[in-house]
Amino acid sequence: MTMIMVSYRRVDQDTAGRIADHLIEKYGEKSVFFDVNSIRTGANFVDRIAKAIVASDIVIAVIGPHWIGKADDGAPARLADPSDSVRFEIETALKHDKTILPLLVNGATMPQAAELPESLRFLHFCNAARVDSGQDFRMHMTRLIGTINEVLLEAGQSPLREISPVRRYWKYAAGAAIAALALAVWLVAPTLEHTAAKSGGSNGTTTVGLTPPAVPASVVQRAKAHDGFLFPDSDRRFLAEADLKDMSAIELRIARNEIFARHGRFFKDQVLANYFSQFSWYQPSAVEVPLSNLETTNVATIQSMEHDK
Repeated sequence: MTMIMVSYRRVDQDTAGRIADHLIEKYGEKSVFFDVNSIRTGANFVDRIAKAIVASDIVIAVIGPHWIGKADDGAPARLADPSDSVRFEIETALKHDKTILPLLVNGATMPQAAELPESLRFLHFCNAARVDSGQDFRMHMTRLIGTINEVLLEAGQSPLREISPVRRYWKYAAGAAIAALALAVWLVAPTLEHTAAKSGGSNGTTTVGLTPPAVPASVVQRAKAHDGFLFPDSDRRFLAEADLKDMSAIELRIARNEIFARHGRFFKDQVLANYFSQFSWYQPSAVEVPLSNLETTNVATIQSMEHDK
């Protein structure tokens, strides 16, 4: 599914929202991520943003007059702070090789290279588009959509079209049928699981319910060779797809959860609990544990690779 993420400062929310609404008209609601509309109440904001960037094809950087976030009292600009949300979004998109389209709004001009942190200085040399909120808005958006379509076609994707009412009806009808089938499977699942528990797996081991397979000894040995971690530095550096591409599904699962285990997360899953308990560094203390922006991004990166397995 084509995903377009709209990154913006709160001061430009009205203009960014209008841009997002126009994109939704063109590509459909599920294809445009705009945090106010796309993040449910109570969700982990940083985690949801990181996942949206990983899933996106294009990140639109809405740049208004106050995008750098200069302070009147001479304090460092908001963009100079590594934890600034806008900087985090652009850096994460850059790390995952996402197409970034700078979009100047509300009379803004492209920031000078010296005004940008080193990681974002490439933006100064980008050919930015402009969208004015006045009578030329739709004309400017037509040009932007043309650029988006070109990017998607170059990436081998076909731009999505808005679903017609008739197609939407059949889409929902099909969804209801699938939901009914899922309910039927859920109702008979205990019988199927009971049978599986009696018969055992193909390797002669007993499988109970939906418990994931045990962690292979080879994975344990690999972790023991690195102080009990598959990635000892996943709290200090961004993981790239190259780090993960040759890993099995169970290795990816362990690598993702060891990020949480490092902070002492309790695991209800007995396989995970047993696995991490064999390492002295694991000291479970809480169900919910805080992650840094870097760690949250790494979790999202691993999840995206798991979905491809």
